[in-house]
Amino acid sequence: MTTSLPFGFETIWHWLLAYGLALSRPTAMLAVNPVFTRAKISGVIRGAVATALAVPMVPVIAATLPDTGVGMVGLLLLAGKEALIGGALGLLLGAPFWALDIAGDVLDAQRGATQGRLNDPAGFGDVSISGTMLVVAGIALFVATGGLITLARLLYDSWAVWRPLGSFPELDARTPGLLLGLLDSVTRQGLLLAVPPVIAMLVADAALMLVARIAPQLRIDDLALSLRNIVFFLILPPYILFLVTYIRHDLAGLPELFDLLRQTAPATAPGVAP
Repeated sequence: MTTSLPFGFETIWHWLLAYGLALSRPTAMLAVNPVFTRAKISGVIRGAVATALAVPMVPVIAATLPDTGVGMVGLLLLAGKEALIGGALGLLLGAPFWALDIAGDVLDAQRGATQGRLNDPAGFGDVSISGTMLVVAGIALFVATGGLITLARLLYDSWAVWRPLGSFPELDARTPGLLLGLLDSVTRQGLLLAVPPVIAMLVADAALMLVARIAPQLRIDDLALSLRNIVFFLILPPYILFLVTYIRHDLAGLPELFDLLRQTAPATAPGVAP
């Protein structure tokens, strides 16, 4: 006499498919997020975080996933769609940190430290010293001010708007403008973040030029580089306080950006991809 197992192979496979679909979106989101790439967080830890974010959605997907399956092509389309949405969320969350990176490049160019470069842990090339310092400080502030909670909330809100088993979100005419506006916002914020130290260094250069008019025997070419770096390190502590305000402001604006993205890419009717 044979006895059937309470959970057969089909049931296990059904739940594994649900787990894989639930894991696609958070994995792609964390793979492009500087909080996890620039901080040298290994793939195992990122996978554990992605699994923790995906586990609550596994029963929901398993309940709506057809028992007969959706076919190999359908699974690939669903996984690709989930990865694209997760990557878009990762880009949205990473915009403030890339703005900090741009600000660091501008500051290093102003103080004459462009030859000192560091290797990017994510493997995308070299990065500036000031940019790395600002990004690491931004990551610390992001985590300390509840950024991980915001990250999880945006992920679960995206699941509520764009169903895991639904078709790809429809895009309208405003979507390209929104994406280009995001790039423009990153560049503009990076330049604005670099303004306070740059102004301080320009004031120091102007003061040094006045000194040179009074004492022409001084070699201001030799003093200018050292003076800029001294001013940069003196203004750094109050500048960190300015960064705290910047990170908090961007955290508060992320839900508004998500609402705008939801309006420009409305969710389609729930269903299963062919």
